[in-house]
Amino acid sequence: MKELNETYAMYFNKKYELTGHVFQGRYGTELIEDRSYLLDTSRYIHMNPVTADIVMFPLEYPWSSYRYYVTKSVCPFVETSTILGLFQNSKPLYREYVESRTSPVVEH
Repeated sequence: MKELNETYAMYFNKKYELTGHVFQGRYGTELIEDRSYLLDTSRYIHMNPVTADIVMFPLEYPWSSYRYYVTKSVCPFVETSTILGLFQNSKPLYREYVESRTSPVVEH
């Protein structure tokens, strides 16, 4: 992460003709220890472009992994089995969970 942050800071500063720190302090992390928090985090990530009014539906956002969770598309870099396993490997059930305003009951 240090190298990534340094490289991006150099790029950003050069592009905008700035100097100094782009990022203050270390990035934050939080350990996900239970299924409920894992599912909430997954939904948050996939719905973030919608919440930010970038797109109307999460599948419209081209830089999201969401399509691999809810369509037949496959990507060797995206591991969906952990999340989908909580929905009996049902892509439609996961899509309903993410796109609904209320959470359907998910068996843990």
